[in-house]
Amino acid sequence: MTLPERCDVAIIGGGPAGSALAALLARAGGTPVLLEKDRFPRAKVCGEFLSMEAQGLLRRIGCLEDIQKRAPAPIERARFFSPSGRRVELSLGPGALGLSRFSLDELLFRHAQNSGALAMEDVEVLKIVPDADGTTLVLSKARALRAALVIAAGGRRLAPPAAKSAPLFVGLKRRHRFAPGAEAADLDGCVEIHLFNGGYCGVNTVEDGAVNVCLLAGERWLASRPSPRWDSLAAEMGRLSPSLGRRLRSLSPDGNPLAAARISLDAAGAASGPLLRVGDAAGMIAPLCGDGQAMALDSAILLADLMSRTDRIALPSAWAAAWRRRYSSRLRVGRALQSLLLKPPAAETALAACALWPALPRLLLAATRGKKVV
Repeated sequence: MTLPERCDVAIIGGGPAGSALAALLARAGGTPVLLEKDRFPRAKVCGEFLSMEAQGLLRRIGCLEDIQKRAPAPIERARFFSPSGRRVELSLGPGALGLSRFSLDELLFRHAQNSGALAMEDVEVLKIVPDADGTTLVLSKARALRAALVIAAGGRRLAPPAAKSAPLFVGLKRRHRFAPGAEAADLDGCVEIHLFNGGYCGVNTVEDGAVNVCLLAGERWLASRPSPRWDSLAAEMGRLSPSLGRRLRSLSPDGNPLAAARISLDAAGAASGPLLRVGDAAGMIAPLCGDGQAMALDSAILLADLMSRTDRIALPSAWAAAWRRRYSSRLRVGRALQSLLLKPPAAETALAACALWPALPRLLLAATRGKKVV
């Protein structure tokens, strides 16, 4: 596969948003160029939870059947634990899935290729140089690509730097298996969120019976720990959250830990001059909301639809407005919830309130996601 010198649309990043957008544009008759700096399959720091809307979105994109062939773990309940061990369980209804990014990202990328996109791996964008007539992408291996339109879909890596006042987080993830003799049934069909002073940890099964354990914590919290090694951090999390300690004792690591630093929940915005952003590059929802991957897929569909009916000159302002209407409210709610639940006294009060008024968690759930797509 040869990289062209010019293209109409270049998409940077072969994650869920970028690959989904490339597939949709190709199926509509275009030939977008999709650039991914890594090679597939590859793992990513992620909760690996596809919320209830995701199956409808994947059907719209055209790859739900391929996803289902990987036998993702069905998830129908969410279980929250406060630092003291207070427990609140919420029914999610059918449709949510546990699927590793190792599987999901490669499936979406290959779907973009099979749909007609020029999807290329091992191509890193080093510099974006816009001018009056388009944009030049300076690429690895002394290459360059001239594009009429560039769309950033490479996650937070392609977002502008966070404001100095914005809190920064670190994400850590490790694949696990149930330890010999451990009781696995109580995690079937469930995603757990364990809150502790300084962060939270999500646990859920994915395909092949594996268990994903993913932590988000403040950078200051991590810096104050005696050691950044996984074993030390797992012991510290177990001390701060007895429920998480019990869960981790039932699991055995099955792979190396992954880390992502300087994570910000500040919304970067969907357009910056001629550069459009989609997925996490435009704005990342708080991971505890469980809607990040579905939101990335939905934003790809939203942008593809807009591109089919909007003049290129008007596209940046139209996309910025459409993105704000669709996502700004849920991002604000997500940030507020995360800020609240990272404080142990507030987390205890919040979970007690949810136990007393079962409608409250359902209202909060609805406020952090879009309509279900069928």
